[in-house]
Amino acid sequence: MKYALTTSILLVGLTCETFEVARAQQAPGLPPVTVDPSKPASGQQQGQQATRQSGAPKKKKRSANRPTQPPVPAAAPAQADAGGVHNAATNPNYDVRSVSVGPLGNRNVLDTPFSITSVPQDMMENLQLKTVNDTLRYLPSVEIRNQQGFEVSRPQARGFQGTVVQNTRMDGLSIIGTTAIPAENLAGIQVLNGLAGSLYGPATPAGVFNYVLKRPTDTPYASYTQGFDSTSVFTESVDVGGRTPDGKVGYRFNVVHGEGESWAPESSTNRTLASGALDFYLGNRTVVETNFSHYETNITGLPGSIVYFGKPNIVLPAAVDPTKLGLGQPGAGTDLITNTGLVKLKHEFNNDWNFEIGGLYQDAVRNLFGITNTFVDNNGNFTVTKNFNAVPHFTIASNTASLNGKFDLFGFRNELTIGTNGFFNGQYSYVNSIAQNLSGVSNLADPIVFTNLPPVPNNGGQFKSAILQNQTIITGDTFHFNDQWAVQSVLSTSFLHSQSWNAAGGVTSNNSADGVVSPTVSLIYKPTEKITTYATWANSVEQSDQAPAGTANANAFLAPYHDEEYEVGVKYAVTPRLLATFALFHMTRPLAETVAATNVFQVVGTQRNNGAELFLQGEVVQDLSVFGGISYIDARLLNTGVASTDGRLVVGVPLFKTDVALDYHPAAWLGFALTGGVHAEGERAATNLNNSFAPSYATFDAGIRFSKTVDKHIVTTRFQVLNIGNTFYYSSIADGNIVGSPGANTAYLGTPRTYLLSLQMTL
Repeated sequence: MKYALTTSILLVGLTCETFEVARAQQAPGLPPVTVDPSKPASGQQQGQQATRQSGAPKKKKRSANRPTQPPVPAAAPAQADAGGVHNAATNPNYDVRSVSVGPLGNRNVLDTPFSITSVPQDMMENLQLKTVNDTLRYLPSVEIRNQQGFEVSRPQARGFQGTVVQNTRMDGLSIIGTTAIPAENLAGIQVLNGLAGSLYGPATPAGVFNYVLKRPTDTPYASYTQGFDSTSVFTESVDVGGRTPDGKVGYRFNVVHGEGESWAPESSTNRTLASGALDFYLGNRTVVETNFSHYETNITGLPGSIVYFGKPNIVLPAAVDPTKLGLGQPGAGTDLITNTGLVKLKHEFNNDWNFEIGGLYQDAVRNLFGITNTFVDNNGNFTVTKNFNAVPHFTIASNTASLNGKFDLFGFRNELTIGTNGFFNGQYSYVNSIAQNLSGVSNLADPIVFTNLPPVPNNGGQFKSAILQNQTIITGDTFHFNDQWAVQSVLSTSFLHSQSWNAAGGVTSNNSADGVVSPTVSLIYKPTEKITTYATWANSVEQSDQAPAGTANANAFLAPYHDEEYEVGVKYAVTPRLLATFALFHMTRPLAETVAATNVFQVVGTQRNNGAELFLQGEVVQDLSVFGGISYIDARLLNTGVASTDGRLVVGVPLFKTDVALDYHPAAWLGFALTGGVHAEGERAATNLNNSFAPSYATFDAGIRFSKTVDKHIVTTRFQVLNIGNTFYYSSIADGNIVGSPGANTAYLGTPRTYLLSLQMTL
């Protein structure tokens, strides 16, 4: 923590020194801080935005680094009815140009030398997405690796395994990534594909997943939604926003409750969210943002994990009907409770200089009482184990601070960044094992249903099993030679510490690294205003993997890793409402697994990923929106020293993956609209010997909605069918050494055909 204190003092000093310079630059009559709501926008605001799209001069305006809605097109002002409330059903906006790039602040995605995709709130609303996992399935470069259940997972980009805390963030602050995260209180999700150690500190090449919270609205807003998911999950939600009469306090509250039988027979779902945001406006250029949330989800009876490859000859079985009773057990599942608090102070000195500082605390309790189906042969026979010994309790305290400014030096434009971020992560494990082997051997053809599950054994209490600390200082500058050429250089200096203990209090690992650097250098060329090309090199340190439960060195952290990336890309603003991006990349990272002969978790080689990704986001024509693309990733394990694994494909990473969502909403249909989606993956290696593969698959979605204004209330009905063909497939395949099944690999079946129906009304 001494590094956090030192960094904070440094930033405060730099801020004070900058203040006088900033005041000297400040012109009289500058516009106040503008809080652009996620929704709604007033009719007057929409008219102004439409005018800007038509070519009128822009008035320079800042927004205290808060995420903003893109302009509403001039062709659709009539769709903003019911008191100026933006209607996502009749006028969906799937194009997001302003993204948060960590300490660099808000940037136009067209001008960034990174591959960044952003899921818009309108899309989340129209496709009835309820969790982060539901949302991320629309990104072709992203995979969800399920661990101890469908809600306990790690998102990853470009085929690299994510970590517990280093790749997931909420409004730029580190959070626990292996607990359930709802979507109803989010304004969007921003994903930076590739290495980002220079921006956020040590992290794997799995990218950065930033969950952007909804902010208070400038005008009163309220909506109520009732939803139904097959088989009988009913969900109610309320979203309320606005300001106090004096305008000094903004508020946003989201409350959600849903329960019922999910898509598997005798399963149960019960989820509750209470989320609030209060913003305090301290003058025209200062705002204090606060957020708090409680989320609990209890899901039982869904299919358990499929564990195979305990012996080299036991391969992944063919995917079967996930609704088959006995693949999961009634009453067995996960109960996850996550409490989060966040506060930020944002201040603008003038139009060119701003400062931000914030902190977050999160407590995640994970009651992992799910099912593991471990295959003992290739004839479909498996044993059943209830409960997981994975970490049941995480805490994290994270921080961020940044000073950003623009200035001219010798006639050259500079965009300067000085910042810091970090976290303190605590992990608590059970003293005693809670895993229970249920009697008998089951079979895929006729799985056993255990009607009387034994109670959870005495866990012996919890002990602190590990801590993970990181504090990083970031400096960066984007140096503009002219309007076409620029160089962006970002350097982070990190101070790392990790330590782990066994139940008796003995230290099992103790690693520290001070002053390790992670640089990123990018060359940017803009031949026209609509096109950006870039070449980026990045080298990043990360805090390595942690040995899973059951290994000889359980809970121990390995020594820090060093990762590297080369990337070139081009971005093209086809129209003001449509963005196309393309990138090529080469990335490397050490890969750790459990060595069967010693049961020790250790680095066994280098993972090398070469790939390409194409993405299209926005409005193809006035009535048709698109969000999606295709990725190609050749992920291989090198330098293993073992002929049977060297040069083989990495487990669970498809060569090709495509995810596309379409939204057809012609004005002539008077409120009716159609949606469609496709999700397809090529075959995936199921073992590191490549003696087993999951076959390629494709699923298709379709939906219809109708929206009408009744007495100034927008009423919208949405109906969707997911996986129309009821395709049987594996949604997740991973090296079990990472996800908690030492010496074996783990797979999860994908969801079957599912129906979604909802009715939403603005109040």
